[in-house]
Amino acid sequence: MRTLGIALKPKKTLLIGAGKVAAQKSKVLDSLDFPHDIIAQEVLDDYFASKTFTCKAFEDADAIGYEVIIDATGNEAVTSRLVALKPLHHFWLNVVDVPELCDFYFSALTQRDDIQVAISSGGSSPSLAQVIRDKVERILPRNLGSLIERLKRERQQPERDLARLRGIAKEGVGKVFLIGCGTGYVGNLTLDALNAFELLDVALVDALVSEEIRALIPLTCNVVDVSKKKGFHSKTQEEINALLVGYAKEGLVVGRLKGGEPLLFGRLGEEKQTLKEHGIEFEVINGVSSAFRSCTVSGIVPTIRDISKGVSIVSAHLRESLFNDEWITLIRQPLHTVIVLMAHSFAKKIQDAIAKEGIDANTPAAFVSKIDLPNQVTIVGTVANLDKMAALCSTPAVLIIGECVARENIIASANSGKIIYM
Repeated sequence: MRTLGIALKPKKTLLIGAGKVAAQKSKVLDSLDFPHDIIAQEVLDDYFASKTFTCKAFEDADAIGYEVIIDATGNEAVTSRLVALKPLHHFWLNVVDVPELCDFYFSALTQRDDIQVAISSGGSSPSLAQVIRDKVERILPRNLGSLIERLKRERQQPERDLARLRGIAKEGVGKVFLIGCGTGYVGNLTLDALNAFELLDVALVDALVSEEIRALIPLTCNVVDVSKKKGFHSKTQEEINALLVGYAKEGLVVGRLKGGEPLLFGRLGEEKQTLKEHGIEFEVINGVSSAFRSCTVSGIVPTIRDISKGVSIVSAHLRESLFNDEWITLIRQPLHTVIVLMAHSFAKKIQDAIAKEGIDANTPAAFVSKIDLPNQVTIVGTVANLDKMAALCSTPAVLIIGECVARENIIASANSGKIIYM
């Protein structure tokens, strides 16, 4: 089979049948504002409850005057009559699920304003066509209307530059996925993230994205390491922003792969703002945050009735490796848990700041280190010995402070790993 894509203005169309299959075809026609008459002996699908149709068995005379006829009856007698009538009345025939009798096929269609993308398997596998259509849906920007209008105006210029037109078109179809990859454990990667990987042309990957997750990125994808570690940045945030914009304006599908949950101290706001300023469409895919995964794997429950009624998630780290201690007073709040990210290297400073505030030195605290890795460990103690606790583990580590960390409140599970009490 060879397919010629043609745009049809509405033809006088007849749909025979009112069951589930007929409803699928009627929905497609309705979505395209393609008027059609319906003949059926009985209604077998609720979609037709509010539609006007002729309730009768198909007769030869019913085919007269129609340019397109869709047979969704599954009735071999009706199909045989239509095949015999076709040379007499010169209509196009589609017999659902019988490709060899079809003059045309329904495509899995994606529509963005005036742009239509039709995927056809020649009738052999509508399911495959739909799967491919769904992938195209994820890639295409939602709003192409303004781009189409711009290209239309450019095309009407007396001396139009085809290379320039192509460049404008490429810039308008780029897209960025801002993807949270969790703590690195493949089992915590969301299905949305995994599905997005399959669409990527280029991936900008952080240091905290594990090798196991990197291995899931398709080989056809260009992987760019943009790791940012304390004391070493392979790329500044400004350079990363420029890469996102640059690749997207080449018409590529770009993935920004971040450790943890990008909404929490992941520079997501800056990247979203940059993309918005350049008119680039983006999607955000959440990841499993180390803030809560640390609680899961350590057996710590951050909210327990009568022990902790709220949680604050803070960072001990500011830009340029500066120490942030503005959150320290939150520890004073009764029945409250404070989860501190990027705290390990500041353990002594945090300990001193807590002491300076006169906060109870016996307030329970825990470092949860190497979350979901074989060498995962939880160090449980108090805020008075945070520096000693930090010395017993390594980064990345999450600090949890509050009565929920008290030994009697920790309930270990199968994935809790090693727990050391000081």
